[in-house]
Amino acid sequence: MAATALLQHYVEYLTSPALIVTLAVVVLPIIYTVAKERALASTSILSQRLYGLRRAGLVGRSNLKSLDQQLAQAEGSAPRIKALFTYPVKSCRGVELAASEVEGTGLKYDRSFTFAHSVPTQESSADKELNEDDVTPEPGHHWRFITQREFPRLALIETELWLPDTRRKSAASRTDGGDTKNQLAGPSRPRSRARGDTLVGVLEQGSDKAKRHANGSDSSTKSGCLILRFPTPSLFGLMTQQAAIVLPLDPSPNHAKAKGYTSEQLSIWKDIALATNVTNELDPKALGLLRKFLGVTKPLALFRLDTSHKRPVSRCLPKDPHGECFEVGFADAFPVNLLGMASVKATDDQLPKEADVKGRLDARRFRANIYVTGISAFEEDVWKAISVGSRIGRDEEGLFECEAEYHVACRTARCKLPNVDPDTGVKDGNEPYTTLGKTRKVDEGAYPHPCLGMQMIPLFERGILRVGDSVEVLETGEHSYEKMFT
Repeated sequence: MAATALLQHYVEYLTSPALIVTLAVVVLPIIYTVAKERALASTSILSQRLYGLRRAGLVGRSNLKSLDQQLAQAEGSAPRIKALFTYPVKSCRGVELAASEVEGTGLKYDRSFTFAHSVPTQESSADKELNEDDVTPEPGHHWRFITQREFPRLALIETELWLPDTRRKSAASRTDGGDTKNQLAGPSRPRSRARGDTLVGVLEQGSDKAKRHANGSDSSTKSGCLILRFPTPSLFGLMTQQAAIVLPLDPSPNHAKAKGYTSEQLSIWKDIALATNVTNELDPKALGLLRKFLGVTKPLALFRLDTSHKRPVSRCLPKDPHGECFEVGFADAFPVNLLGMASVKATDDQLPKEADVKGRLDARRFRANIYVTGISAFEEDVWKAISVGSRIGRDEEGLFECEAEYHVACRTARCKLPNVDPDTGVKDGNEPYTTLGKTRKVDEGAYPHPCLGMQMIPLFERGILRVGDSVEVLETGEHSYEKMFT
């Protein structure tokens, strides 16, 4: 009897006006909001045709296994590249690669973009309440780059590189009866490696940019795009969606004009550089969600590197630079960063037992471009010049590969950024920076900062790095860090 009464009461409640009003006022708006956010998260991708592009890098796997396993496998071996990373957006998640082109400013696509926020030009300027949809700095303000140092959740912004699928073109050539590899390789030369479908072969096929402009095409993603993904909460944080932003890697002048790109001043440390403001590529709603996700309270903008206004490298240069001008994009100071895996393991061993990260220090925290195995802990500290990978040159017979040399400029002075967990975006209050401060103040020039890893300058304009490439140490010696700020 009691059960029947309870069932009757439940049926009456389901059909009551009060419940209908509750659904209309509370539940339905929530469902609408969730649906709208899902649409926002997917629109950027669904509206783009990625046909003819392929995702670059290692997807779903990594060459960075556990430190113990890596060191055991590398024991007794020669120095080799264990892993390669490029970071298309400064301080955001990197793309792990099996091979990469290298330019004078570093690995291709590395730190080509950066987020920035509006800060007072003068310290005495008072902040006021800002419009969250504003994408221009206030009078008396300017754009300044941001990193995980201030906004650790940048670590959670995933980056995907989508590049023209040259394999599809090569397959089409072979289907038409052509032997692409034989056509491209030409006469063999001692200093050249086999080309064809290799990176050199791709380069020999000519510039996609030139072809696109010659054909008059204005497709913004035809020559590749960068996709950014970041989580956005919905249903009061009970569910998480992923918003996506698509950025052309090589926008045409027509696309830049249509999107309203502007050239503006951007401060990176002590440098003031002209860079391209591409914030209009972002949907205003997506930009607002991104600001909230990162915790940025001021106007937020996205900049891309203006290749005609790179920043000069003026410290720790080669002894005889032969009048060469070394430049960098949005990297802090130098084009390429190298780190030995044994040095990461040694740092892990030195962490206190109570440290949360003890026994699982992730090498990705240090955001190196090149991770090396086959050397002892901190052995890279004394490297002055190395040869690794290959340089791409050109003579009367076309492109060729030969040894590529790098000037090892200085040690990498460390801040607290490695305290950020790359998987969670949570910043530890102490480690590993506290331990580095006790054990790695090894360079008087960098004092009081600890050092881990090495900064390098390519001594060429175009080259290739591959995982597994051997590292030849050409010169060793002492380093003395030259500070950015005196």
